[in-house]
Amino acid sequence: MRRGAAEGVPRIDPRTPARALAALVEQEGQEAPKAVYRAFEEYNRAHFDGRLGQSMLLITQPASPRTLGDYVPRDAHGIPSRIRIAPKCETICLAYVLDVVLHEMVHAWQHEVLDNLEQGYEGHGPRFAEKCNEIGAKFGLAEVAPKGRRGKAKAAHWPMCVRPEGFYGPNDPRKQCADEEEQDAAGRAKPEAGSAIEMTSVLVEGLDRWDLAFFRVVAGAKGLPVADVLRELAIGEARRMAQTGSTPVGAALAAYGKLRAAAAGKEDT
Repeated sequence: MRRGAAEGVPRIDPRTPARALAALVEQEGQEAPKAVYRAFEEYNRAHFDGRLGQSMLLITQPASPRTLGDYVPRDAHGIPSRIRIAPKCETICLAYVLDVVLHEMVHAWQHEVLDNLEQGYEGHGPRFAEKCNEIGAKFGLAEVAPKGRRGKAKAAHWPMCVRPEGFYGPNDPRKQCADEEEQDAAGRAKPEAGSAIEMTSVLVEGLDRWDLAFFRVVAGAKGLPVADVLRELAIGEARRMAQTGSTPVGAALAAYGKLRAAAAGKEDT
């Protein structure tokens, strides 16, 4: 028979398991888990005004084998604020592990303080980026932005993406990423600059799934491909900018019109 509050059993504070694990780790744990819990306490005080409740911090595989860590507001056991750090982070260095912890703590802040996980941005929206930049400014780190907009690094990869070269030592995974940048996931050469494939990548960069779904609806209503809708938008904006005195954009628009006309003439013949 299930026992509950109605039978006089006092309600358990949902944070009790996390606090108990923190005490157990400090008493019996290995150095990396100890460092993780100590960092959580320090970061909470220094960057979040102590407003975060104790998270359950585990060095264990997150839901996806590709991710470095994840934050779960409440798991299936009823435990709130669970943070998992992938064991592979330990093979890099402790500083890398602690940066993943800090990243996931920003997600905890989104949930516990803002009550807004910015799901439309898969957790890495404007408020997430603002908090990252607020913390990063204390360390002299470059700013990040959602989806890497305005030429900034992607907030989804903060703070690892803006740490100085050599910060993570000889096992820094960013070097490997840089070495592999010339190849895509299928092992093919990076698309040639200016090619249709490369330009498609540029067009969709910075767009989330809601943007793309919206463009598809508009394109469907107009009976046009998405590319034609984007072209119309770009031409309309270019004309507006040219009318307000943007000489470079006006010149580019005129050149574009001539190239399009010449291409149309070739197709007719």
